[in-house]
Amino acid sequence: MENIHREDFTVKFYDTDFRSKVKLYSLINYMQETSEQHSNRLHIGYNDLIEEGLFWVVSRIEVNINSYPKNTDKIIMETWPSGIDKLFFKRNFRILDENNNELGSIQAYYLLLDMSSKFPQRPSRISLGVESIENRFGQDNKLDKIKMPSKLIETSEKVVTYSDIDLNMHVNNARYISWVEDFFTLEHYSNKRIKLLQLNFIKEAKYNDKVTLNKYIEEASNTYYIEGLEGGSNTQLFQCKIEFHEE
Repeated sequence: MENIHREDFTVKFYDTDFRSKVKLYSLINYMQETSEQHSNRLHIGYNDLIEEGLFWVVSRIEVNINSYPKNTDKIIMETWPSGIDKLFFKRNFRILDENNNELGSIQAYYLLLDMSSKFPQRPSRISLGVESIENRFGQDNKLDKIKMPSKLIETSEKVVTYSDIDLNMHVNNARYISWVEDFFTLEHYSNKRIKLLQLNFIKEAKYNDKVTLNKYIEEASNTYYIEGLEGGSNTQLFQCKIEFHEE
């Protein structure tokens, strides 16, 4: 079994936006597909773990994009396990064009949860079967907690619907990316794209839950922050940090 795995994708029309560039939400779906296929090869995929009463969830994710592929572009998503940090299984990804030029990278922290209790399990409960590759292209960033700045600039309300829910009966991690993308106007994307995004998942959201989205800005660095709060309790569901670059 190989510790580096690749999946090929062709960017489809429905994965792109009004500028014919792939949506970040779509790239995260490609990431999930690549991770799933590699996990299946390593016998730690969904069907393997469900027999042990376990399942994977993404806990934290950082995305860096240098160049967004366009409609019909052929790309490669490359992944490898990149170590363990306490309860986190770390997995890295590279997004490549068909000539192996790097378009971007993703770093993800996964948790192994017990299906009944939903409590995180120790990494020693399973074996990856291959060696992790730590810091393959230099020192990885540590994905720490994200603190919201003081300047609140916008609030929005939403309700979790059918299309948000995945096999684990909670909001799929890619849908949170879609919520974040949608929290900016069409005009905003006319000459800007997300360059850096870190999103920390804190508590699961389920069908029909009410969610409050708050957007903040740190003006000195022109960095946006978004948090999702559980309706009623104001418990934080996720926290996100975003930097844009002009095109």
